[in-house]
Amino acid sequence: MKKIKSIAIALTLSVLIVGSLTAQSKGVGITDYYDNAAYLSQSTPGFMLPGQSYGVSVTMKNTGRSVWKQGTYSLKLINPSELVYKTWSIGSVDVNSTVSPGSEVVFNFTIVAPVDGSYNIQWQMASGNAFFGEPTMNVPVRVSGTEPVIEVPNFIENNAFFVTQKVTSEMETGLTYDVNVTMRNTGSTTWKPGEYKLKVSTKGADNTYNAWEVANVELSDDVYSGSEVNFSFKVTAPKKSGVYNLQCQLVKDGTFFGQPSTNVVINVD
Repeated sequence: MKKIKSIAIALTLSVLIVGSLTAQSKGVGITDYYDNAAYLSQSTPGFMLPGQSYGVSVTMKNTGRSVWKQGTYSLKLINPSELVYKTWSIGSVDVNSTVSPGSEVVFNFTIVAPVDGSYNIQWQMASGNAFFGEPTMNVPVRVSGTEPVIEVPNFIENNAFFVTQKVTSEMETGLTYDVNVTMRNTGSTTWKPGEYKLKVSTKGADNTYNAWEVANVELSDDVYSGSEVNFSFKVTAPKKSGVYNLQCQLVKDGTFFGQPSTNVVINVD
């Protein structure tokens, strides 16, 4: 009897191995999922006042084989407690239309800042309660009852101050990487969605001209004077090996203004 069971187990393992090899030979690898998603970009205020409402924008791409439909597919907070207790007033946002494979969807919604403290916001696509695909970048948010005091020596109409960024200095050709840039509005105007954008600047770096494939990094809400905003997006490394520069700056009507981010020298191989 034991010998028969051993033979049966061996046959079962053989079938599983053959099935796996057959699936791989047909191109069904670990990235070929029915539900799959790629994170493209987002914008979220970096500083908030408790109880105040703020706009958030997240762009995702359907890289699976399923069709995302309203009522079934949504963007959800990854943190379980924030999702359940709706720390930000909402825990999930339904897709606003049918999203076919290969299509992108932009989630524009409003959150309400919780009590004072330091928080992290991160989202991921979900089918019902099952998460899938690539999550967004983690965005640190500071919530405080008092507005930060901003010293602006040259208070002009359109001005910006570079706060911080996260960019890898080593990349492989053709691969995509996350970038996070935080800027502060130090001018007298309010940055409006559709008018103000973050762009990759190529100043003083001839070899980066049109080298970076960057998703549009739009504002999700007004950024008032003295406020900060986090821009999270992806860049695709150039297809040719070499040393490149990457630097970001605010732009309005095609004109760069304010302080750019620190130039990052990137080795692409």
